[in-house]
Amino acid sequence: MRLLGDAPGPLLLLALIGFGLGVPIFFWLARRAGRRVLGRPLVPISSSRTLLTMFLCLATLGAGCMAAGFLVALRDYRIFTAKAHVAEIQCIELEPTHLRLYYVPIEPDGTRGATESYDLDGDEWSVGGNVLRFRPFVTRLGVTTAHRVTRVEGRWLKAADAGAHKPTAFDRAGGTTAAWLVLFRDGATGPLGFLIAGAHGQAVSQLPDRRALFNLYVTPNGYVLEKRAT
Repeated sequence: MRLLGDAPGPLLLLALIGFGLGVPIFFWLARRAGRRVLGRPLVPISSSRTLLTMFLCLATLGAGCMAAGFLVALRDYRIFTAKAHVAEIQCIELEPTHLRLYYVPIEPDGTRGATESYDLDGDEWSVGGNVLRFRPFVTRLGVTTAHRVTRVEGRWLKAADAGAHKPTAFDRAGGTTAAWLVLFRDGATGPLGFLIAGAHGQAVSQLPDRRALFNLYVTPNGYVLEKRAT
């Protein structure tokens, strides 16, 4: 994990200069104040020079703290808005309510996996799986959301249509395993609850569109879907 590798150069330089100048000045002033309290001899300096030194200390430390604060805020923003590409999806309508979905998994290193195809019945297609979210302090340490896409299925817009038709659903990647079921039951409330924010199933759905590709991403909050034209 890179803590400062993506930090903007000017902000990082300002923080280093601010603390590099401000901290030694602060300790010099603190040493003089301590010697004065203890009644030890001091090299005399004018009041104007003392005030100027105090102002310089406050200005440099203030600039360093401000830059460091911006760096931390920017890093948190990038961490909590980060997304990892999970899959590329296309779904076409063969005829009304009969769909064909193409699913291409994307490995963490960006490698494209073998294309999977599924024939679905419904108005929409849906892709979902299992998501394990971590507490914010764990996410700040660079731990990303764990997940597994386990289900592809058709979806009806109206509940009456869903009840009148036999569902079409397919497991993938081994489905939901026993380990995931344990996390569902006890992940956020068990011994690891101080690390785990939540473990649950989650799905996204969309209408078929032969002129579009959908990118499936996982974020610190779970799955998101982005549409782009082919």
